[in-house]
Amino acid sequence: MRIALLMAAFNAEAHVRAALLSALAQRRPGLSLEVFVVNDGSTDHTAEVVRAVAATHAGVHLIETQNQGPAAARNVALEALPNSTDLVSFLDADDLLPPDRYERDLALFAADAALDLTYGTTVMFREATANDTGPAPGSKTATGRGLQLGAGMYRYGLIRQVGAFDTSFAQAEDLDFLLRMFELSPKYAIRDDHCLYYRRHGGNLTRDTAALRREFARALLFSMRRRRANGLPPPPPEVFAKGGLQQAHGW
Repeated sequence: MRIALLMAAFNAEAHVRAALLSALAQRRPGLSLEVFVVNDGSTDHTAEVVRAVAATHAGVHLIETQNQGPAAARNVALEALPNSTDLVSFLDADDLLPPDRYERDLALFAADAALDLTYGTTVMFREATANDTGPAPGSKTATGRGLQLGAGMYRYGLIRQVGAFDTSFAQAEDLDFLLRMFELSPKYAIRDDHCLYYRRHGGNLTRDTAALRREFARALLFSMRRRRANGLPPPPPEVFAKGGLQQAHGW
């Protein structure tokens, strides 16, 4: 199976290496992984860090763009995907993947040829281990199934059906994308195991809570209008059950 991982990066020099290494550690026999990093006009050394990783790890592709925001950067990555891609996932440049995550994903897809996507839990954390591979013992953590693209694995055909990210969103473009995805009534598998480590730090875009709430509400409103117009049921509540994640946004 050929997996493509998409990463939009902006001024991420502090964490992007760890994010990439956590992804590359997923490789196994029979699991082909290519990583597409879009450097969204960073003004720090993000590009140099990615190039250094790419120099020692095949299949890491750096794409340079002017700063356009995460939605546009993700669209650039989508356009770079080869047609031979089987599965697609996402990882923010400051987050991490738990060990063996993709192997667990592949087992579910291998067991069900009709499966369109898997979606698992996210662990938010404050302090990382010394080798920056996950939450440190004793770190603040919160766990739940929230609105995180990186907690899912998606058939390439499904991604193509959803289309591009909406660049009118300054935030919550990922929520809008997921809502449009579930409006297609895909076959999905909900997981209770950890699929993503989400790092909370001073540079998180979601710290602008006023903008986040506004864009979040706009994404929900657009989806509600589409669902009413097309006679669709509400989004599956088990996918968007935040659990304990809400408390972490105040850290």
